[in-house]
Amino acid sequence: MILESFLISSASNPPPGINAFPSGGSVQSLYALFIFLAIIVTLRIYRGINGRVYSTYRVMRVPVVYVLLTLFTILAVGTFYPILVATLVLIPAGLLLGYRFGTKVKFFSRNGRLYYARSPAILIVWLVSFIGRLIVEVTIPPTLTVDFVIDVVLCATTGLLIGEAMNIVRKRKEYVEPQSSESTQDDSFRINI
Repeated sequence: MILESFLISSASNPPPGINAFPSGGSVQSLYALFIFLAIIVTLRIYRGINGRVYSTYRVMRVPVVYVLLTLFTILAVGTFYPILVATLVLIPAGLLLGYRFGTKVKFFSRNGRLYYARSPAILIVWLVSFIGRLIVEVTIPPTLTVDFVIDVVLCATTGLLIGEAMNIVRKRKEYVEPQSSESTQDDSFRINI
């Protein structure tokens, strides 16, 4: 396996000042981490494509977790570097992009419950950034440059997810309001799609 041989060679010849694996664990612990993350990614993709039950709490939970993770990563861990804190300005930029490209959310009813399927563009961007960030964190020893790249991706992704969540809540209102106004119309004028 390419990943295993890379990790073993990086552990046997670590850069000066770095002990063994960049993640601080063994190959077995990295396999366990990858399996756990593969399950999370698979569930996120499945739910993103096939939809999940709508609740405002569920929609807002992921962006809140990302904001807390971002703030913890940038402000609370390690030495304070102004350049890393400056990456926080990417959250509003990501928010604008997420709001702009997160408009493809779809709502539908199943068994009397409201479901939503995420925007495919945001789902793909999240997936690529999540996997890319994990690969960098696990395979490259930490430096200021690596921390900067990780923080840039984390902040931009956080903004994207906030913008998408705002769109989901807005689109839900647009979906529910026409449904309630249609229920007051005469059935002969109703068009089912």
